Amino acid sequence: MKTKLTTIVNIIEILCTLAIFGTLKIWAPVCDKMLTLETGKQVFMKCHYTGQAAIVIAVILIVVAVVGLLSKKDQKLIHFIAIACGVMLFLTFTKLIGVCVNKEMSCITTALWMKMISAVIVIAPLIDIIFDKEGQVG
Repeated sequence: MKTKLTTIVNIIEILCTLAIFGTLKIWAPVCDKMLTLETGKQVFMKCHYTGQAAIVIAVILIVVAVVGLLSKKDQKLIHFIAIACGVMLFLTFTKLIGVCVNKEMSCITTALWMKMISAVIVIAPLIDIIFDKEGQVG
């Protein structure tokens, strides 16, 4: 059953997706510096790839949130996918790929923003699951 809280959670997920894009492209983008290898070749730093992965996760999340808004059925599966997106976003910036270890690089700020956004992405659907009137999971 879809409730007002479920709709609010889906809107929060869309806003979080917009915050991901805003963080990566406007107010806290990842480093744009290149890493020079011993051979003289220049490659992107790992934070560049972390940002690319975050964009993929954001696209998945916005699709899930829009489907959640348009669906009249039970939202638990949609919420679990959103939670998985939030966990993946967090892990991408902390363990899976990560960002630069230099504390002076701009990607440190990006990582902080992404950790906060991922927390909201995980907590909002959990609240809806916990306060579900039917009390059934799945």
